[in-house]
Amino acid sequence: MNSSTPKQFLNLGNHTVLFHSIQRFLTLPSIIEIIVISPHNYLNSTLLQDSIPTSTSIPITIIAGGNQRQESVLNGLNAVSADASIVCIHDGVRPLIRPKLIQKSIDLCEKYDGAIIAARSINTLKEVSGGTIIRTLDRNTIWQAQTPQTFRKTVIKKAYEYALENKHNATDDAGLVEAIGGNVAVVESTSWNIKITGPDDLLIAQTLLEKETP
Repeated sequence: MNSSTPKQFLNLGNHTVLFHSIQRFLTLPSIIEIIVISPHNYLNSTLLQDSIPTSTSIPITIIAGGNQRQESVLNGLNAVSADASIVCIHDGVRPLIRPKLIQKSIDLCEKYDGAIIAARSINTLKEVSGGTIIRTLDRNTIWQAQTPQTFRKTVIKKAYEYALENKHNATDDAGLVEAIGGNVAVVESTSWNIKITGPDDLLIAQTLLEKETP
């Protein structure tokens, strides 16, 4: 993305990418609060303020992130209210997540330690080393993890405490829960749950948003 502006603050329709991401959660009665984790240098920015929906009774708290993703999420977990028993962790650059998928991940926490949104692999996958193929993986058992990733609050906090004590890093939150033996379910995603990582993604998201708008 040829822009100095963080992807979550880029325009998508009449609002920022982050605005849309937050708005998806605000449509659900089960959501009691939103915690937005922001880079330090954008905490007091107009870009951030314009990304926060105002026509809602659900409290939205803004906190500073850390130097790495895990540190940022831990800051967010520490800010979760005592009333919350389940936590959804979502990328601010996935603005078109279907609310029904969010709710399904929440509902599954009654049976499992957590549930993540994930997409089936549609391509043949190769394990490669030194520029050559080592083996072909069975794509029928491979899923691509997305967000939101939803967990019982007690479980995800325990996973982060374990990671901190043991200096364990993972590329997603489910990986930390797996490390403590957690049982995490999968909710099949849709093509709408696009992650804005480049100009093409923004164009696709704009097209999808226009199809959704009455």
